[in-house]
Formats: sequence, C-alpha cells, structure tokens
Amino acid sequence: MSSLKEINPISTNTENSRFHPLDQLTGDEIMTVAEIVRKGVPNLNIVFNTITLKEPKKELMMSYLGWDTTKPRITKIEREALVVALEKPSMKCYEALVSLDNGQLKRFEHIPDVQPILTMDEMFEVEELVAKDPRVQAECRELGIEDMSCVFSDPWAIARHVTYKGRSKRMMQALMYMRTCEDDNQYAHPLDFVPIIDLGLMKVVDIERIKPRDSKFTRPTIPLEKHNFLPEFVGEENFRKDIKPIIVQQPEGVSFKVKGTEIDWQKWNMKISMNYREGLVIHNVSYQDGAEKRPLFYRISLSEMVVPYADPFTPHNRKHAFDVGEYGLGLCTNTLTLGCDCLGSIYYFDATFNDHNGKPFHVPNAICLHEEDAGILFKHTDYRNGRAHAVRSRRLVISQIVTVANYDYGLYYYFYQDGSFQYEVKATGELNTHVLAEDETPGPYGVMVAPQINAQYHQHFFTMRIDPMVDGANNSICKVDTQRVPHATGHPNNMYGNGFYSESTILKDTAEGQQTANYETARFWKIINENRIHPYSKGPVGWKIVSNHHTPLFAQDDSVVGQRAGFAKKALWVTPYNENQIFAGGFYCNQSDGDDNVEHWVKDVQSIQNKDIVLWYTFGVTHLPRVEDFPVMPVEMCGFSMKPCNFFMANPGIDVPPTNKGINHSKLASKEKENKAACCTKL
Repeated sequence: MSSLKEINPISTNTENSRFHPLDQLTGDEIMTVAEIVRKGVPNLNIVFNTITLKEPKKELMMSYLGWDTTKPRITKIEREALVVALEKPSMKCYEALVSLDNGQLKRFEHIPDVQPILTMDEMFEVEELVAKDPRVQAECRELGIEDMSCVFSDPWAIARHVTYKGRSKRMMQALMYMRTCEDDNQYAHPLDFVPIIDLGLMKVVDIERIKPRDSKFTRPTIPLEKHNFLPEFVGEENFRKDIKPIIVQQPEGVSFKVKGTEIDWQKWNMKISMNYREGLVIHNVSYQDGAEKRPLFYRISLSEMVVPYADPFTPHNRKHAFDVGEYGLGLCTNTLTLGCDCLGSIYYFDATFNDHNGKPFHVPNAICLHEEDAGILFKHTDYRNGRAHAVRSRRLVISQIVTVANYDYGLYYYFYQDGSFQYEVKATGELNTHVLAEDETPGPYGVMVAPQINAQYHQHFFTMRIDPMVDGANNSICKVDTQRVPHATGHPNNMYGNGFYSESTILKDTAEGQQTANYETARFWKIINENRIHPYSKGPVGWKIVSNHHTPLFAQDDSVVGQRAGFAKKALWVTPYNENQIFAGGFYCNQSDGDDNVEHWVKDVQSIQNKDIVLWYTFGVTHLPRVEDFPVMPVEMCGFSMKPCNFFMANPGIDVPPTNKGINHSKLASKEKENKAACCTKL
C-alpha cells in the first residue's frame, strides 16, 4: 500500500440523488477523480489508464432496486470511482478507489506483475513512434518506401514474447502496412516486418522479419495493386442503379420510454450503462407479467472475446487479440450515424471516458436505441373457413458498434414482444492480411484473397457474462438433452422406432457446470428457479439458452492462447457469484498468463445449485476467409437467444394487436394505389 498524503476532502458538488448508482461517470466527475488522486500521491508521475464507475456491491443494489425485501430498503449508495494508473517510466500499475460523495482517496496500492488495458492514447503514440524509428525507416527503404507518411501500423497487444517474458515490461507489437494514397486500403499492402515496442522506454527494441516459407525469395515485394471499397474509389458510375428507397417511419412516435438510462418497452424494463471495457451493459432486466413485475437478469454483458489465428509460426503465433480485455469495447466504440448505422426513429445515448491526463473525452451517439419490424410474431389460418389471423412482431434494439484495428463489430441486444431475448454479433471490417512473396503460398493456414495477400484462418469467440435472477436471486442450471428411446424398432416400447424423449439434469457444482455443446442430443441449458413451480408443467420456472454458433477452440489446450483464453474451451461455465469475477479472461488480461480466468476459478469445486450464480456463455465462428471477404468483409453473424421456458401461463405476446395494413403503408408493388386500412385478421 502506497502512503497517501493527508489532504482535505475535495468538494465534488456531487449530490448522490442526482445519479442512479449505475450511471457512468460524467466528465466533471472524471476530472474530479483525477485531481483527488494526484493530490493524494503528489510524488508519483502517473498517467491515468482508466477512470470508471466502481459498481456498487450486488447485495446493496438488490435492496436499492427493491428485489431484496428481507430488510429495510436501501435508498442511498456511496458513489465511487475505480482508477487504474501507470507510473512513468517504470510502468508500475496502481489501483485507486475514490469516494465521490466525500471527495476522498480511500485506497491507493501497487498491483504487482500486471499490465492494464491498452489505450487509444498509447496506440497513437506507438504508431507515431514506429514511423520515426530509424530501423523501421531502413526496413521500409529496403522495400522501396522512401516516404514514411505512406507507412501505417496497427499496434497490437504482444500476448507473450519469448524474448520479453512476463509482465514487468509493458510491450506492444506493430503490424505494418502502407498506403499508395490517402484513404487507400492499407490491408492491400501489408509489409513483412513487425517492430516490438517497450512502452516504458517508448522505444522500438526489436524488429522481426517474416521470412517467406516456400519461396525462392528471401523477402517479398510489396503488392501495389489497389483493392478499395470507399465510394470515391468505386466510382458513382459503377454503383447499382436499381435500388429504390426503403423508408422506416413511426408517425406517432416510438413505443418505448426513456428516463435517464432506464428503458420501458412492451412490458420490459431495464437499465443500461457504458464502461470503457465491456462497452454496453444491460442491468436489472424485468418483465411485467400481469400484476407481477418479475425479475429476470441482474446484469448482462460481453465479458471477453478472443480472436486466435491459425498460423503457428512467429510472429503469427502471437496473434490472438482479446478485444475486451486488451483494448476495451467502450474505448473502441463508434459515434453512430443517423440513417446509416441505425435506421428509423432513433434515441441515442452518449458515453464519456478518460485520456491519460485524466481529462474526459466524449463519444456522442455511442449507443443506439430503436424499434424495428421483426417479421411474424404468430399466425394461424383456419383451413375450414379460410380465416387467417396474423400478428407482426417488433423488437427493441439496443446496440453499439466498435472498431478494433481491422475488424468492426456490431453488437446488438434484441428484446421481443413474446418475452424472448437475443444477442447478435455482426462482424465486418477488413481481414488481417499478411504479405506473400511472388511465388509463395499461404500453406494450410490461410487463403490468398488477392495476389500476394494472405488472409489467415482464425476464430472469433465471444463470452457473455449472464448474472440471472429468474424470479429471485437463487437459480440453478439444468442441462437438457434429447435422446432416442433405447429400444430398437419392433421393441414393445418402441414398436415403430419413432420414440424420443428429453432428459434433464440439474448441474450441482462447478465441475458439472463446465459444459460443451452436443448437436447429437440437441443440447440446450435452462436457468431455473427451483423455488417456484409452474402450475401446469409441474417443474421449475425457467429460461432456456440456445445457440447455433458453437465451435471448438482448435488451438491446443496448453497453447499460449489456450492458457490465456480458457473460457473458449467450453460452451458454458457456471460459477457462484463473486463480485471480483467480471471478466472471463481476468481483470488484467493484457500480457496475462492465464492464472486469473474462468477456467482457473472453477478448479476448486463449489456448489452452484439453488445459489446466486453466474453463467459464462461462449459462442463464435471459425473463419476460413473467402476471396469474397476482401477488400471489405460482408457481415458474419453469430449469437445466442434466451426464451422463457414454462415461465409464463401462455404465449405472453397474445395481447399484441393485429397489424393495420393502412398504418404500415403496405401496398402492392404492381400498383401505386395504397391499400385501404385493414387489420391482418380479416377473412
């Protein structure tokens, strides 16, 4: 523990009642926190890695939110900020806890042998440093590049490096590219060397060349053919001419209500927040079921993701990006553009983060909220009299889009009128490319998407942290497998061979809570409340969780990425609630060794039945790139859904009124005349 200078509390002018306990820090609060820390440790030369809200303890929030009625309701919770700072030039990591209610530094301590998240400030500094480095310039001259303004780099986390082991040094690697003109696609011109940077020294300490493997050449030439997708390169004359406008209108306004960051929509209620790391977080999700407001989920977020690449040779073996834990989805979030990123009647939420000086920077339109048509909610046609009754569905969309170097990810939370929930990732952006010599092949680890341009095979794993409170704080997880009747056709108990049944197993501890997908049994899992029995099904009420996007981790279990990203080895992990276990790859994920992740947490077997539990749910894609993914990649979608399973008394969307054809302005494409107003429930 570092000694703190005794100072008088700083007046924060923060009235606790102005804020919900989960509201992100304002710009003024960020500056106040930085001032408090500086005054508390005046002898340290620190830069502010992150300044963020310290979320209150769950036990306090359950009372504050009204779910815990066993004691008097808590109406005021201390507002605190968590600070991660780096001391220069040692790059030692410190954590601070600041009370915004009384303006005091409550804790300041050195955290040994860790490296916190990489920031945009550092990435810009590294790119500028690399371009000015004499050895980098010499490499570029040898490749025929004289103008260093044409050279660009993507600073990446270094994972683990055989020469620079451990976390005592804060390191990065830079993947190198060039452009032939402003706004040219740099991934069409990859370079063949990787500078290694020591951020403490702010110096290029090594340069690694990537040698051609099956080639007569010792070094590749730079591919100069342009592969661009921006409109000025494509040319207006080459655009399709047969696209007519699609206009989304809500002439009577939106169906949702927003109060601060609390959202009400179609019996759903929730609160949202934004932080530097997970980005968008959904809190305190409930559903109004008749006269009863039923709690569903305390907190849902994208806890971690990893993108491991397949090429086993240096330096490609270090390419496994943890986009949450190494870069931060909040820090990488886009400002969304009306009518482009989001279509319709849009409500935006802004975000505020900090720079290295402890000053706020503002991201307008960081979160998009809107409604959209979602096809048919339900329909039935009575074949006897021809009467058809159709009700169209709509969904509430809460989304953000992040850019992490070459990749862009659209992250979408969907809520539906039938009480179901869906999370979807839309991966797009550009492939990470590697240059090949003129006669070189990608081998078995990639595909040539253009002459001399190799797009390496890789995977994308996304791990959600789901903190359920289905009808109460204590829940269990049930595995459901569908099995064939174990009797051959002709057996008295399976005479015609068509029999199958479901088999449910409640997971009792963290050993059983480590689950893999099984398509042979159509396996899914349910979050159940064993303390509330459904009157019809005679079983616990619950919510099922399913995904068609499970894929195994193809790296070896004991590989570097296998050790660091243990969460990707299973489709589901279940742990008892622990307020310090928020990130599946560990709080200090950057340059980590894997000793603080979900795989490590379950080594000690603990009970998970009828407890306050957390689900770590992993889905993803194995991406074997196509030529069609270049120069810019069409969206690749993956995700999961949760649905009520013997939770309600009937279809909860049955009270959604039928759609009016006149209101939604549907008409025959072959006729310009509008249809008369009519419901979709007539003969």
